[in-house]
Amino acid sequence: QNGSSSQSPPASSLSCARSALPRNGVRQSLKQPLLRAPLGGSTMSRWLCSSGGDDDDDEESDLDEFEVIGDPPSAPDFELIDATTDELKVALIRGFLSKEDIALLHFVGHHPSVKPIDDRDDDLVYMHEVWRVEKQLKEMAVHIYDRLMHTARGVDAQLWKGLHEGAVFFPEIEYIVYDVKKLGEPGSISPHRDNLSQVTMVCLLSPTRDFEGGVNWFEGGDNGEEDRGIKLEIGDAVFFYGDKCSHWITPVISGRRTILQMELSQGSTTCSLFGGFFDDWFSR
Repeated sequence: QNGSSSQSPPASSLSCARSALPRNGVRQSLKQPLLRAPLGGSTMSRWLCSSGGDDDDDEESDLDEFEVIGDPPSAPDFELIDATTDELKVALIRGFLSKEDIALLHFVGHHPSVKPIDDRDDDLVYMHEVWRVEKQLKEMAVHIYDRLMHTARGVDAQLWKGLHEGAVFFPEIEYIVYDVKKLGEPGSISPHRDNLSQVTMVCLLSPTRDFEGGVNWFEGGDNGEEDRGIKLEIGDAVFFYGDKCSHWITPVISGRRTILQMELSQGSTTCSLFGGFFDDWFSR
């Protein structure tokens, strides 16, 4: 695995940590109102790359930007994993990525320019390795990058309607590996929400014969609705409202599970540090 150095560069200055949901065998609901800039109208896309400075040493702080312009593209056919509220609905797209796409993504994930990151919230319980790849993806596999953005816009237009005209989002795309042998323990991530992510996507890049466990789960709601489990096959993807829908996986107890994850972040520099208390106060 490339990028296995123990020295991880600092995370982007606009990369918000995930809000952890403590879980002792039972899912616990957490509603954290977050401070947001007002958004308005909907959607086509323009991709920009904003530099963190002229010095090459600042390259790691570069942020990819996505400005919403014009009408949204049509979403591909998807299976709706329904819920009682729109914000908890999940779109499942079987065979979203081809074998060729997946091979190219593994190449990108192992490229020497890809660096490991460690930007998770201190309270989030997880066991995996992460590499940020949006810059390399645009350079080496722009057709996959474009498909991610277009699909996110199309699904959002049908389910959540949050990618509004003129709004700017920050795509954060990660190559994530749960390698039980390398980790020395099961791979895992506890229930959490992706702070400020209007659309989160997870796509499985490993055949299911390569690992045991690692089933994706999504909260059912606050009124006793059952949580929903989705077993992905290689190339399958789920799109969901990451900032609102709590999600996790069952432990990866053996083998190696690799995913591609994308968050379309609203890009606030302020993460929820006090259970959403100040965010709630400022949003009034």
